[in-house]
Amino acid sequence: MPVIDCSQCMEPHWLWPSYPFVSQSYHRGDEFLEFGYRWRGSGFSFVSAPGWRIPGGKQIDDYPLRMFAGVAQVLDVSGSDLICEDMVTSQTAGRARRDILVLRTGHAETIHNHRPEYWHVAPRISPGCASVIARAGFTHVAIDMSCDDIPASRPDNEGGFRNPNGAFRSALHAEGLLFTENCTNLGAIPGDEAFFVALPYAIPESATAPCRPLAMESWPSDTPRIIDVSVPIFNHWRWKFDVSHPKRLAEGDGSDEVHFLITGHGFTHCDAPCHMRKGGATIQDLPNEGLDLFIGEAVIVDFSDLELPFPITRERLVSRLGDRLRPGDRLVLRSDLTNKLGYESREWHLKSPNLEVEAAEWIASLQPAAVCLDFPQDYIAREMPVRHVYNEEFVAHHAIFRAGLPFVEDLKDLGQLRTERPFLMAVPLKTACVDGAPMRAVALEW
Repeated sequence: MPVIDCSQCMEPHWLWPSYPFVSQSYHRGDEFLEFGYRWRGSGFSFVSAPGWRIPGGKQIDDYPLRMFAGVAQVLDVSGSDLICEDMVTSQTAGRARRDILVLRTGHAETIHNHRPEYWHVAPRISPGCASVIARAGFTHVAIDMSCDDIPASRPDNEGGFRNPNGAFRSALHAEGLLFTENCTNLGAIPGDEAFFVALPYAIPESATAPCRPLAMESWPSDTPRIIDVSVPIFNHWRWKFDVSHPKRLAEGDGSDEVHFLITGHGFTHCDAPCHMRKGGATIQDLPNEGLDLFIGEAVIVDFSDLELPFPITRERLVSRLGDRLRPGDRLVLRSDLTNKLGYESREWHLKSPNLEVEAAEWIASLQPAAVCLDFPQDYIAREMPVRHVYNEEFVAHHAIFRAGLPFVEDLKDLGQLRTERPFLMAVPLKTACVDGAPMRAVALEW
């Protein structure tokens, strides 16, 4: 199932104050190459819920996962300066009911978001389309342009731009719908339906979140069971992470926003080999920028019956995996560490399983698409909270990275899966950083 990337890259921007940055770098003499990211409420590809600007409105967590990952109707309205109610009605009539509607205007593929024309010459969507869309049964709409205003930047209030599509966004939220904007590459979707995914980053009690929209042109079932296997973010004692609520509707602000700052490889995320190996592959070097490795069938090796902590030796891994790993599979090692102790626990490091170097080398020889875990894989990680641990001490990491393989780290709730071969959809945010990315991960049982 080829994955079509429909996300804009998050990078420094003249309007949106969300941006990636490098928190550690080999060029500065640091031990690792490490991403950082600041999210400030909107910008690039992101999901919004009614509670963003409507008092008492729903937050993102109030919606089931099937509204963020499911079969979508794709309406091609490219070439239209005005998208009106009749156009939407005629194109959706007689088609199977879906939760997600993708409006493909072609705008983001024609004009990059660094140019003011991205706002000034975009097609206009009639606000009345929102009620038509809601009556048709859709609960989530995705478009390839922005509904943000450009605020005035001069003392005399010149230089601003009032986005006419802000009224459409407001009307959608008034109808109770989710909204994903600033998609791109929608023209690569070949048909009038796709399995469309716009998983928001796991920010609790938030009405906006960054996401990485993607699409698949084939899928086994219209109604998969979807299980969230991500760790929700919070202010953590160990990881350099800050979550704040700078704007609240209840306090008279015009919006309700949750912002976050991450400066390291914490919570659910992926590692590219260059994270610890100079000259190693970047996430952009990986097939389809990692999407082909992080998304697809997985095989689970279950160690959750063992008492924490314990080593994963080559012999133990061989006996539990057997010959179940197929070419191209993602290998998932399950310990239930986070479920047993809690991600916030100071024992999370101390009682973690560890991947012995011989076991890691054997995994590398099997060449899975990615190595996925719900625990910190190196024994030395248990010393990280109390001392500086050096790059070369991460022997399990290096065994995998030498083979050019990436990691998906810090999963949870793997015990909720009913099959040993789920379809893993671990979606990294698309940023300009190279060593990895924050992720939202779910497992699908078709």
